[in-house]
Amino acid sequence: MNEKNNLTIYPLGTEGWIPANGQETICFAFFVGDEMVLLDAGTGVSRLIELSRTIFRHTWPDIKRAHIFVSHYHFDHIVGLFWLRAILKGKSVTVYAPGQTSYGRPAKEILGDFFQKPFSPRPLEEIIPDVTVREVEPPGLNVAIGGRKVKIGVKANPAHSDPSVSFRFDDLFAFVTDTPPEDSTIEFIRGVKVLLHEAYFDSFERYSGEDDTLETHTGGPHAGSFGAGLVAKRAGIQRLYLMHHNPESTMLEALNAAKLVSEHLGIDCRAAADLEEIVITE
Repeated sequence: MNEKNNLTIYPLGTEGWIPANGQETICFAFFVGDEMVLLDAGTGVSRLIELSRTIFRHTWPDIKRAHIFVSHYHFDHIVGLFWLRAILKGKSVTVYAPGQTSYGRPAKEILGDFFQKPFSPRPLEEIIPDVTVREVEPPGLNVAIGGRKVKIGVKANPAHSDPSVSFRFDDLFAFVTDTPPEDSTIEFIRGVKVLLHEAYFDSFERYSGEDDTLETHTGGPHAGSFGAGLVAKRAGIQRLYLMHHNPESTMLEALNAAKLVSEHLGIDCRAAADLEEIVITE
């Protein structure tokens, strides 16, 4: 949050599954005081190497701590954790991730599975020397970030191919990925200013009207564009960013999908794109 009370979110990766179309896999960043927050840690984490020398160059030297919120453990969402030894060298890191409630195992133990030979040359504590792992479960937790107390809402998404969780940051925005569109999400996000919601495919051809069921715009464990749009519309949210794009589609197709949602549902729907800032006024 800056002096104008604007929160600027930087999409470092907006693609699902595979980096493609000039986009990295899911990772969003923002700053509060001298602390940084990452939403998921896909290949978009790699952008921090360059950004720390360019648009973040004045902020980067003062960062004391990073908070990383992990929606689930698929590789396209956590591979960037392996690179943090170099990128966040000397900074404290807290990872917030689902565990016992979603998987029946502690989050630290699950992460430990990835950080062992032959997958990783060193364990988690050596890759990220000053790391703390905190378990997240509904309804959420309070976190001190940059001198502010932030209420983090947490929603379980058991319908994905492996469970994921959604996050809500006070009443500013919600981050919902790797889950079909659900009625429970509508209640979870109600009252936020901005919604970041996955839309893995364009579901306009399935759209018949605002009374469509959410199941109409579900594709396996993922949401279609109008599934995300109907969730936002029914929650009374006016600004929606579609993300977790299908790498087999182009960004032009993602932009067109968002345009169709805007036109038919009467909300401000945009396709999130890497490095195109999202500004939210508190």
